[in-house]
Amino acid sequence: MTREQNCSDNPRPRGISRREFIKLAAMVGLLAGCRPLEKLGTPTSPSAPTSPPPPTTPPAPTSSPIPTPMPTAVPTVTPTPVPTATPLLRRPEIIKFYPDGPSKVVRARHAGVWDGESLVPEAIRQMLDASITALTGLTDAGEAWAALFAPSERVAIKVNTIDASSFWTHVPLVLAVAECLQEIGIPSEQIIIFDRLTYELKNAGYPINQDGPGVRCYGTETEYTTDWTVMNSKVGLSNILLSCDALINMPVLKTHSISGFTFAMKNHYGTFDRPRRFHAGIQRAIPELNALPPIRDRTRLIIGDALTVCVRGWHKAVIGDSILMSFDPVAHDTVGLQVLGEVMTSEGIDPKTATNLSSRWLENGAELGLGTNDPDNIDLIEVTVE
Repeated sequence: MTREQNCSDNPRPRGISRREFIKLAAMVGLLAGCRPLEKLGTPTSPSAPTSPPPPTTPPAPTSSPIPTPMPTAVPTVTPTPVPTATPLLRRPEIIKFYPDGPSKVVRARHAGVWDGESLVPEAIRQMLDASITALTGLTDAGEAWAALFAPSERVAIKVNTIDASSFWTHVPLVLAVAECLQEIGIPSEQIIIFDRLTYELKNAGYPINQDGPGVRCYGTETEYTTDWTVMNSKVGLSNILLSCDALINMPVLKTHSISGFTFAMKNHYGTFDRPRRFHAGIQRAIPELNALPPIRDRTRLIIGDALTVCVRGWHKAVIGDSILMSFDPVAHDTVGLQVLGEVMTSEGIDPKTATNLSSRWLENGAELGLGTNDPDNIDLIEVTVE
């Protein structure tokens, strides 16, 4: 069983014009254009988020646990200083998950999030507002964001832009999250959107900003600090991650031939320096990587992008209508695997192989204390925004 919540008071959102896009990009501080999104292999054009309506206040859920403009030129990336060891700020008390109680996973759906081949910014914002309030139990979206992040903090947002794919964490969704952070007083320059390489971010449509005004967006490149061990081998973690106070993990839902699927936990293969080396033994490597203190302790929020779902390779996708939000990476991915299975089945694809491969590292993650993969300990909240 799941919780169900219906947010039906919101008007149907409208699309976004080029003028509105430029206005929003200037406000957020990301001035480059977005690469077109591909839908089932066909180029389309995503929209960037516009200024949102006031945060919606969804009704309290009931409970029950469940079983293109051309991109700007990429600037020369200068090495980032190796971060010094500084104590992490204490994780906010509002962040609770198994074994301190059931792990909440919010699945927000909006039938109007796509307008033809473009994402609707207002719908994305409504989904975020409904998700963050359901997850935290607070009635105001701004209050919920402020309970998780402080204006003094430097916040990194880890996206998935691997160039072997045609589908990535959607730019409008990430920009909407950056906007939410700025609305609670975090300066735009303290927000960093990152992945492995700058050119991959650019290729996925992200406006690059290494050190100018506004939200920063660039790749780790070769800047890693090697002080950690995965499967008895030394690895380096991104200096962008190590320089931040808090991390938001924003993966996109895709199948994977070795791990079964890729979502929140596998997304950190773009956070360390030897991803290819650790495809062998991936059932151990994924949970051990996520158990490293800089990843485990900095992660404040996980926002899974299921606005498109790759069910057969990474160059075609099924259009979706969901985002997932959780504090628990294992529970988040357990629900994500269910969503993937639903979409694969609807497309006539047997999800058995993906489920079997993924279940191994999800179980190992639970054994390492990263969260829970037990449906009896997961509280899935289904939110419908209309």
